[in-house]
Amino acid sequence: MERDQMLHLFEVHREAEKARDFDAVLATFADDCFFETVALGRRVEGKAATRAAYEGFFTAFPDIVPVDQGMSFGEDVIAVWGELRGTNTGSWLGLPPGGGSFVVPFANIAPFRDGRMAGERIYFDLATLCDQAGLSTEEVRAAARAAVGGGRGPS
Repeated sequence: MERDQMLHLFEVHREAEKARDFDAVLATFADDCFFETVALGRRVEGKAATRAAYEGFFTAFPDIVPVDQGMSFGEDVIAVWGELRGTNTGSWLGLPPGGGSFVVPFANIAPFRDGRMAGERIYFDLATLCDQAGLSTEEVRAAARAAVGGGRGPS
């Protein structure tokens, strides 16, 4: 894909995330997409599982927002970095909310294929997020390991 096409689709994707429009988010992905949360060691595949992962994040962190600070393009891939900001006011991976707000650096890799995003791979510091949000890093990691699919369930 050309750089401008990738950028446009990624911007559409970000706007859909801001609007919490899961149908519009999923429309930016290929049918066999993936969503990988590296900090949790979890990857989901397919639109249904990707939707569940998004819903899980937005339930746990209803005000979560990526503040993009930079972007780089490669052949059929965008890398974006910045800060993730949010507050843990909902259940995450079955754990009760800690109630705290967080600001953590993140990096997001989005490969493209056949005019759509093939998926997203997000990196962030889980320990810092948990500390700021009032969560136990050990409990979050254990809950991620125990989730459905042995590491392949909702993030």
